[in-house]
Amino acid sequence: MVFLAGIAGCSQSAIPPEPPPPRGILDLNEESWQQILARQRGRVVLVNFWATWCEPCREEYPALVRLHNTYRSQGLSLLAISMDEPESDPAIERFLKSQGAQFGSYRHNFRDFGKFIDTVNPRWGGGIPASFLFNRQGKLVESWQGATSFEEFQRAVEPLLR
Repeated sequence: MVFLAGIAGCSQSAIPPEPPPPRGILDLNEESWQQILARQRGRVVLVNFWATWCEPCREEYPALVRLHNTYRSQGLSLLAISMDEPESDPAIERFLKSQGAQFGSYRHNFRDFGKFIDTVNPRWGGGIPASFLFNRQGKLVESWQGATSFEEFQRAVEPLLR
């Protein structure tokens, strides 16, 4: 029994710490997307595309916050990418604060959204909300289009954290 506890402790310590979230809302382009994902290597990453004007996105957000709060210490990082326009930054910040979001929040600034989509998931049509789950090696393993429940996210995330 002591041996198994030691193994569990070692595997937990191998999880890289969650990088600190950016202060404020950062622009995200094709280059910064790759850099942000690279900083998350060794962690399970859920990327969510949303907007303040999207009602299903707003309805889904509490599940994302709950998921992050439940699993961040076990190796889950959550990145939220707003599809709002730059003048919406104050509304984005108010919404995130009202939700208690404590994860990386970005706003799209893509030069070619079609090409960007291909780097995330070529099968994604660009609709929101959309979420993409990457394993610890950075490989896309699951995706959702449309509002998703906490339980559905949980079913996909938990096995990746073991």
